[in-house]
Amino acid sequence: MTEAPHNVLVVDDEYASLEVLALLLSGEGLRLYTAGDGQEALERLAEAPMSLVITDFKMPKMDGSELCLRMLADPRYQHIPVIFTSATYRQDVPRPKNVVAFFSKPLLFKDVLAAVHRILKSVPSP
Repeated sequence: MTEAPHNVLVVDDEYASLEVLALLLSGEGLRLYTAGDGQEALERLAEAPMSLVITDFKMPKMDGSELCLRMLADPRYQHIPVIFTSATYRQDVPRPKNVVAFFSKPLLFKDVLAAVHRILKSVPSP
């Protein structure tokens, strides 16, 4: 029996970044969901069980850090690992405990893919 594909939520307010990352990951056998900001991401989390969230740090309405804190506060989402991406986020700023990786933009896609595969190996698919 084949394992179900992992659900991955990609969150970014820059449409081009969102589309490029989603396109890159779609070739990896993952079921992708997208959101344009943290508030929309919370709506997507309520729609389907996610294995991983990849989010930009700086976004309008709700930034990536606030999204992570809200996920940690909700028992339904606190177990979901998060990858931060950002062109402006400084690595010396404290990160919420659910952030398991950080990548500066422009992204090195091979590094992002390696991290996604490493993280998903330890997460059961829905």
